[in-house]
Amino acid sequence: MKKYLILCFILVFALTSANAQDKDSEYHHHHYKGDTCKVGPRFAPQAGDFTAAMVFGRGAFLNGGLVVPSSYSSVSGAAPYANNVEPNDNNITNMVGAEGRYYATNKFAITLSGGAIWRNTPEQLAIPAVVDINNVTIIPAYEAVVADERIDARVSIGGQWLFNTKNDRLFPYIGFALPFDYTRRSQFDPTVTVDGQNVTITDLGARHVEITAFGVQAVAGVDYYVAKDVFFGFDIKPVSYTYAYSVKTPGPGLFDLEADTNTLSFFAQFSFKLGFKF
Repeated sequence: MKKYLILCFILVFALTSANAQDKDSEYHHHHYKGDTCKVGPRFAPQAGDFTAAMVFGRGAFLNGGLVVPSSYSSVSGAAPYANNVEPNDNNITNMVGAEGRYYATNKFAITLSGGAIWRNTPEQLAIPAVVDINNVTIIPAYEAVVADERIDARVSIGGQWLFNTKNDRLFPYIGFALPFDYTRRSQFDPTVTVDGQNVTITDLGARHVEITAFGVQAVAGVDYYVAKDVFFGFDIKPVSYTYAYSVKTPGPGLFDLEADTNTLSFFAQFSFKLGFKF
């Protein structure tokens, strides 16, 4: 249902924009003095303009291989996996984040995109049941609440160069991006089990896994202005390199397990954008 609603939104957006395009075409186009792009001022971004766009496609957070290690069994050897590079699972109805662009000149824009998610569940100690002399439960036992902390963060900064075309609404561009990712999963189970004279402590302290990744990407894309300050566009990463490094800590005082992964992709990351110019 979500996919159909988003597709309907895109269709309505396109139809509304087409109507706006007809109205805009009634105006005469002229050029800004010093605008070397030679495109109509009604659509062309100018120095000092800012654009904001919703980005659709594959999820942007790199969190493959986030297996929280156990404190009492073998530690998983799963290495980090750049799961944000996977063309088979791209989806135009999946909103993955936002992108902002500031045009330092008529032809060059500084880009910034990213997002973050933080979740935290504090631990709660278990409460044993209250039973009578006949072993009948009077007050039920309350299980412990496992502490769980999750962090997903991504930021990417870059630059894009705009080009002119014969169509004053169409703006291809090329550029680069420098993405940085950080993800973390941490758990602590405060459960203490007493069986006769035996006491079992599940976790002595928090156990966690974290991934740090950074890379460099070439960017190529095109924006089409359907109205004065409204556009849609597509972009692709012709070349992308990502280095990801993970550290697993099974508990206080125990050795860490480290692993890394190199990911090189070609024409494997695509995205669709709906944006506005300010």
